[in-house]
Amino acid sequence: MNIDLSKAIGTAEELLAELKKLDGTELDEAPTRAAKRQHTKLNRTLLRLSHLGNRASVEIMDTYHDFKRRDDPAEESDKE
Repeated sequence: MNIDLSKAIGTAEELLAELKKLDGTELDEAPTRAAKRQHTKLNRTLLRLSHLGNRASVEIMDTYHDFKRRDDPAEESDKE
């Protein structure tokens, strides 16, 4: 069996690139429209990053379940 984690790796690389872009961002605390737009953009970006982290986790779990299904002798005897 060949373990294929390419989807999870791609997602993790995308997450890492976005995290590096966002790291060190200066927040504009002024009560201006530009500051509100920045806050909105940051909120959306952080939600998307959280989603990417969850997606990578799900992709890894999919691989785990595929592996477990093939490796579990109890399931094999249940099928017969």
